[in-house]
Amino acid sequence: MKYDAVPCHYHVGPLQVDDLPQIAELERAVFPEPMLLTELTRKHHAPGTRFLAVRDGTRVIAYFGFEVIGPYAHVLANVTDPHDRRQGLATFVLSAAVPWARDAGARAFLGEVRTSNHAQLAVLEGIGWQRVAYIPGGFGNREDAHVVMSVFD
Repeated sequence: MKYDAVPCHYHVGPLQVDDLPQIAELERAVFPEPMLLTELTRKHHAPGTRFLAVRDGTRVIAYFGFEVIGPYAHVLANVTDPHDRRQGLATFVLSAAVPWARDAGARAFLGEVRTSNHAQLAVLEGIGWQRVAYIPGGFGNREDAHVVMSVFD
C-alpha cells in the first residue's frame, strides 16, 4: 500500500470508547445501513477487532475498523467525514492500519464495497486493492457488492 501524508495537525491512533457516539453519527451520515452505537460498542470490545481514528483535535474525522478472522482482516468500515474529504485521509488511515492488522496476525485486508460507491472503489484501487468477486444483492438492502482485497507485502 502507498502511504500518503496528511496535514501535521491531524493525529492518528486507536479509537476510544468515548469516540463511539461520534462514530455512530458518521456512520449515519455516510452509510445507507449504518452500524448503530450498540453494535459499534460490541465490536469495539471484541478481541479481534481494531478501530483506528484520525482526529482533528478531539473530533474524529476519519476511521477504519477491521476484525481479524484467520489470515484476513475483514473490513468493517472506512469512513471520512463528508466535510473533510479529498485530503487523502482514507488512503492515510488505510495505510496506517496495515501494521495493526499484521500485528493481529492478518496477511490481507478483505472487504465489501457497494457497487454505487465509486469514490471508495477509486481510493482502494488507487492504492493497489483488487476486486476479487462480485456478489449480487450482497448488502442487506439488496445492493450489489464488490469483494475487494489487499494482500500485505
